[in-house]
Amino acid sequence: MRAVVVTTSYPISNDDPSGHFVRSSAQELARSGAEVHVIAAGGSVLDAPSRDGELFVHRAGGGALFGWPGVVARARESPLRLLSAGPFALSVLARLRQIGPVDRAVAHWIVPCAWPLLLASPGAPLEVRAHGADVRLLLRAPRAARSSIVGALLRRGARFVFAAGALRDALAGALASEQARALLGASRVEPPAFDLPPVAERADTLRREILQGPAERVAVVACRLIPTKRVELAIEAARAAGPGLRLVVVGDGPERAALERLAGRGGPADGVSSAGGAAVRFTGALPRREALAWIGAADVLLHPSSHEAAPTVIREARALGVPVVACDAGDVVAWARDDDGILVAEGTAESLAAALRAIPSRRSDRAPAPLP
Repeated sequence: MRAVVVTTSYPISNDDPSGHFVRSSAQELARSGAEVHVIAAGGSVLDAPSRDGELFVHRAGGGALFGWPGVVARARESPLRLLSAGPFALSVLARLRQIGPVDRAVAHWIVPCAWPLLLASPGAPLEVRAHGADVRLLLRAPRAARSSIVGALLRRGARFVFAAGALRDALAGALASEQARALLGASRVEPPAFDLPPVAERADTLRREILQGPAERVAVVACRLIPTKRVELAIEAARAAGPGLRLVVVGDGPERAALERLAGRGGPADGVSSAGGAAVRFTGALPRREALAWIGAADVLLHPSSHEAAPTVIREARALGVPVVACDAGDVVAWARDDDGILVAEGTAESLAAALRAIPSRRSDRAPAPLP
């Protein structure tokens, strides 16, 4: 069986955190015996295909728009980057012609990745995976455009896989009743696959390095530093939680300078400063394994994001046995009903601080939680 996966996000190396869940999904498909071709944003359609283990990776350009720290941030920085969406779709079509007939087609993100597959491989079953930003884009689109896109995919016989039930409910609720019923009947909810490399030894080393006393605790925020992640709330909550809490901000993005000023630091990267009694450390962007080690070193993962679907970082933290304090977004509340290691707080510094104070210092016997 030959399969093609079309995506705007795919890692450029083993340690690149971008699109690692897409890679894990494609690897699962390859393990089932399929010959898997991934068409991903970045590079050029003129680049020769490369190998990523068992996967064949074909680049289709569009990196000006579909790159770190995300489409919204890149388009806000330079609206002209939106013009890259059209050439990317055309390059995907060119790659599909080069690959030839396939037995299965998978699009990660409804838009723009599913559209080229409507025009190619007409006999192959089409699976469309929605992760969040694509659904939010459709919800902001005119009703006629939203209905046209979903209707075209349903007529093609596409099966939809939503990363979170909240995403499916939101999209169905924005469609006419007949189309909504069709969407619900052609879809399922399934959080994205992810791999978890061993990081325990490195996590213990990081914990020993940052803690200065037995009464101290470590809270970690791991995300792109963009407005919807609300890292400023994490800094304010750490300040309000009282002494003995060290906050580590893992990641980078356009909000970093403002967040550093809020934390009261302006020194060199990877420094430590005091934010009202809480020590705050900014690591900058890290390889994925190192970022996971910081999560594993924590007493708690703090995730105050306002826009999520099925946040992988929360699932990674729970798989590492780390408690989570998060705000209500996506399926987080539903997960918390089945996992007492996830505390859901209101989106205020005071509420997050109270939840942080309720998390005890890490025990050596803590165990991973079952994944949602």
